Amino acid sequence: MTSGRQDPGIARVQGEYQLLALDMDGTLLNSDKIITPDVHEAIRVYMRRGGRVTIASGRFPASVWLHARAAEMNAPLIALNGAVILDEATGELKAGAPLPPEHVRELLRFADEHGAYIQLYGYNKLYVRELNETNARWPLANVVISPGKELNEQNYAEQLGMIEVVAVGDLQRFVSGSFLPAPPIYKATIIGRSPELIQKWMGQLGGGPEVSSKPQAAPALTLTRTGRHRFDVNAYGVSKRSALESLCRELHIAPSEVAAVGDYDNDADMLAWAGLGVAMGNAEPHIQRLAKAVTSSNEEDGVARVIHNFLL
Repeated sequence: MTSGRQDPGIARVQGEYQLLALDMDGTLLNSDKIITPDVHEAIRVYMRRGGRVTIASGRFPASVWLHARAAEMNAPLIALNGAVILDEATGELKAGAPLPPEHVRELLRFADEHGAYIQLYGYNKLYVRELNETNARWPLANVVISPGKELNEQNYAEQLGMIEVVAVGDLQRFVSGSFLPAPPIYKATIIGRSPELIQKWMGQLGGGPEVSSKPQAAPALTLTRTGRHRFDVNAYGVSKRSALESLCRELHIAPSEVAAVGDYDNDADMLAWAGLGVAMGNAEPHIQRLAKAVTSSNEEDGVARVIHNFLL
């Protein structure tokens, strides 16, 4: 069992890393969107030896909680790129950092002016202008998939009941509270036709095209690319790192005692911050460069290899 690049300064002392923070897509989950048996077992072994395990994801809180419950994780969980911390036992909100309403309105104006698709994330609610083929099936992309069980609404009805897509019509009127008090919006996602357009829009909103160890950020926003055709928007200063810092204060764990594993731009800051930041083998080169180590891909049980090579 071998990892990729390894920093020779990383000690491999049992118990050195007290908390393991895992991204989901491309990291904890393989391409079939499941946690493999080997990864499951490695997580169990690490927890039996006293380690704490959390998820740090851009996904909905319910999706994070369902996957953490399936793996019996034992630390508060991070969702929506760090905008919320939730209780690992109940899935309930412990702390949240929503976007200021005026910044949500500015984002909506930007999307209208540039012809961009935008969707808004409440706590387990996705607010959209109207239902379409993509967003109507969004909850299905967030369930815990059982191998051999067809992915449809009937088979996963119980989980689907935890996430709701809400068509609100005019999003500006919705967030202004014209009819009812507007709910907290923890994240927005902007989707465009091409990677070049996404890069341009991020630049216009204040984030440069180059990715560093910190999320691209405008004075009032945190922008992180989460796909070739999309980027996420959170309140300024909100990230997986900021949520992990808060969580570590609660658990009395030092940053040097944290191992974090991820593969994409919204993982960059937590990988650079953690005592052990590990990039997946399927991560982009710029993410691998900022990490202290590189493991195998999510198709090759990369998370299990991190646990066996560094945490046990």
